[in-house]
Amino acid sequence: MKIITITNIKGGTGKSTSAVHLSLALGRRGKTLSVDMDQQGDLTEFFFPDESPESFDQANAYTVLKAETTLMESVRSSHGIDILPSVEDLSELTFQIAKDFSLIQRLKRVLRASRYDFIVIDTPGSISPETISSYIAADIILVPIIPAKWAIRRVNQVLKKVLQAKEFEGTNISKVLILPMSWGKSQKQIELLETIRSIPGLEILEPIPFSTSIKDRTESNVLLQEGKPAWMAFDSLAEVLLK
Repeated sequence: MKIITITNIKGGTGKSTSAVHLSLALGRRGKTLSVDMDQQGDLTEFFFPDESPESFDQANAYTVLKAETTLMESVRSSHGIDILPSVEDLSELTFQIAKDFSLIQRLKRVLRASRYDFIVIDTPGSISPETISSYIAADIILVPIIPAKWAIRRVNQVLKKVLQAKEFEGTNISKVLILPMSWGKSQKQIELLETIRSIPGLEILEPIPFSTSIKDRTESNVLLQEGKPAWMAFDSLAEVLLK
């Protein structure tokens, strides 16, 4: 089993986009679960665009964390993979953990007890109990960044939180990988990527190139076209993460 948590503490960096297409790529290689720990539910909406949010109220990521439902009772299938959907009630996790701090590790326990080959976790664009729980559960932390002047600062903030998460007993984080997203070929973006690659201790993956098809198809809840550059980029990412 390999658990990959996708995170950045700023929105708009391509977390959900990465989670969707990486999950699908891994699904072609083994039994895959995609976990939506972001109450905004973008990943859930991609896979179930015709479902109302209320249809997930009885069984979802939050009910699993509260032990009201089992993981297998709560997942739904789409495009050959399983999805644990999000609901807005995930925002209540802060109050639940204040009453019972052991809940911060429940996601890890539930996922480790499952029989998936690969698990991808999408997280909120903030440091929240949902995010920390997802760090604790992970083998690999994947940090998407976009070509913006604050990119390096956000990476450093994530690294600090990952180090704190590693202090929890039984944490299995082995790698923190930086994934440049929507990277173009302008001189400014090339120089920014070189600057990021020069930071000691960071492992930088090959960029997912800028592509209108990734943005347009993801926003329209449509799969990437097999064999096209966008599809190949995420397929290659899956291969790298399996090594």
